[in-house]
Amino acid sequence: MSVLFTSDPHIGHVNIASFRSYVDSKEENNELFFDQWNKHVNKRTIVYLLGDVMFDRQHMSRFMALPGKKILVKGNHDNHKLKTADHFLMFDEIHGMLKYKKFWLTHAPIHMDELRECVNIHGHTHNHSIDDKRYINVCQDVLYPKTGSIFTTLEKLKKQRDENITNHIQHSERSLTKAK
Repeated sequence: MSVLFTSDPHIGHVNIASFRSYVDSKEENNELFFDQWNKHVNKRTIVYLLGDVMFDRQHMSRFMALPGKKILVKGNHDNHKLKTADHFLMFDEIHGMLKYKKFWLTHAPIHMDELRECVNIHGHTHNHSIDDKRYINVCQDVLYPKTGSIFTTLEKLKKQRDENITNHIQHSERSLTKAK
């Protein structure tokens, strides 16, 4: 069993090509998503989709036929054309926010006071990442151009979390030393 994370595929978004330099059309964006899914996901894979999945009903049946366990953390565009009843057909679980191991899974980044010694895995900000080591952006716009995949793994996120926390602690210690 593998666990994958991604955010903001924007399936069916009419103007997505004006926001993504690596696609030329809505259709190309849709095919990229479905091709990547079929390449990386099998029936034993758990996929956490952190919001803004689908902008129209046209691809619902194709999405429902995809393998794997699909878990949605709803985003700000997830009720644009589809309703929660549609999401219940498409996803095995639906959440507004979810704690998974030492991570908070959300669509938009949460306030730093709510992190409570966890790292926030999020999307929403597309290719703009927060300059704070406690936040990991898994938006497709960050993952795909860098890695050639719209997904990242739990192992990579744990490694990045550990590096981020170590860097955050070292930065905090340096700041305290300078303050003295």
